[in-house]
Amino acid sequence: MKVYIITDMEGVAGVVIEEQTFSSGRFYNEARLLLTKEVNAAVEGAIKGGADEVIVNDGHNGGFNLVLDELHEEAKVVHGVPRTMSLAGLDETVDVVFLVGYHAMAGTPRAVLDHTMSSLTIHNIYLNGVKIGEIGLMAAIAGYYDVPVGLVTGCAKACEEARNLLGNIEVVVTKWGFGRCYAMSLSPKKSRKLIREASKRTVERAFRKEFKPYKVESPVEVKIEYNQTKYADSWEGKDGILRLDSRTVACRGDDLIKVLRTLGLC
Repeated sequence: MKVYIITDMEGVAGVVIEEQTFSSGRFYNEARLLLTKEVNAAVEGAIKGGADEVIVNDGHNGGFNLVLDELHEEAKVVHGVPRTMSLAGLDETVDVVFLVGYHAMAGTPRAVLDHTMSSLTIHNIYLNGVKIGEIGLMAAIAGYYDVPVGLVTGCAKACEEARNLLGNIEVVVTKWGFGRCYAMSLSPKKSRKLIREASKRTVERAFRKEFKPYKVESPVEVKIEYNQTKYADSWEGKDGILRLDSRTVACRGDDLIKVLRTLGLC
């Protein structure tokens, strides 16, 4: 049983403002430790459930968020930039994917730190005409390799988004948003306990093949709607890119990974 954990930071218990999520922020180091301990809980649960190998992709803002000296000794870490492939190590040999510390898509009301890929530049992303967030993008990439997402942790709206898209997967609600940067959070210790328990269940359910990969039908169209025209301007004239309107570009093709890589999303 091989588990692949993709981390983000905005969905971690106790993380509610942007200053916690970037390296120059005054609360970042504390948030790094909170993230690392939630990841450790997921690793512990996976091993208790029967996992033989656990890979952790430090997925927030290019990596280097995990406190490596505090990371569970059984975890293997994928991190660094630039990345030739954002989810290196994710392939057909993986049995199940966990998304730890995730957030809802841009524009979701009462979601904590909602955005899709970039809170500074991107308004919406559409996959085959359906608005999708980072949970859906990660699930689609995993599904490309016939691997299901079995666990998502994050705010209530992120977990709701995951269940609506992926069905009866395991989720752990770490907080409930009152606004984008205002929430009621579980204590970190409680969050870790629930993640540990859910992780164990997820692996046990993965042994029973209870999760289904999220498959995207071909041909594939991915559209990025930016919040300013200058970002769409930067794509104009590039191979494989269509300019649909002042703020929207698209890429189309038969291979999901090639389309996403063309747009810098994978």
